[in-house]
Amino acid sequence: MISSPMRLSRKAHRAQRGVTLIELLIAMGLISVVLGTIGALIVTGARAARQTNDFLQTQAQVRSGLDQLVDEIRWAESVFAASGAAVTVFVPQNTPFSASSPYYAEFSYNLTDRTIVRSEDPDAAGPAPFGAGQPVAFLVVQRDGTAGLSFEYFDATGISLGATPADLTAIARVRIFVSTTSNGISRTFAGDVALRGRQ
Repeated sequence: MISSPMRLSRKAHRAQRGVTLIELLIAMGLISVVLGTIGALIVTGARAARQTNDFLQTQAQVRSGLDQLVDEIRWAESVFAASGAAVTVFVPQNTPFSASSPYYAEFSYNLTDRTIVRSEDPDAAGPAPFGAGQPVAFLVVQRDGTAGLSFEYFDATGISLGATPADLTAIARVRIFVSTTSNGISRTFAGDVALRGRQ
């Protein structure tokens, strides 16, 4: 069957007429929704990546602070003072931390700054007092806002002496718990260390 020129002309005219204003508005609306969704996904992903990166950095510095406590307490000879939130150890001479003279090192928690603080008596109870405390870890806090540092003490047989031991001379091992919270994410680290210099 042969099409009439009139019928061809209508088909050609329909093909050339373009899009209507309504079709254009619908297309623009769909494109806006798609671009908005993609933009929201990018923003959410970037925020999550930033929070994860911040937490990883916080976690790394808290872990480094815990490692410092464990390393120094490992070379201690005895515990001079002990509580659930602080410990003071005596480090004898001729260790990697005290080549020239013995000293006392205190590790405690500062609730105001949410830091672990290290103080030192450089001449082991001689004329010089403990120096000013230096932070060794930041953002040390539990999810509920309570102290993020705690200690537990053990004797040589592994029996727990609790957080406030009555007999400091019985302490042979110290367990340390450090918690950090950042952007609603919490993580707790633990270190367990035997006093290597204990006699």
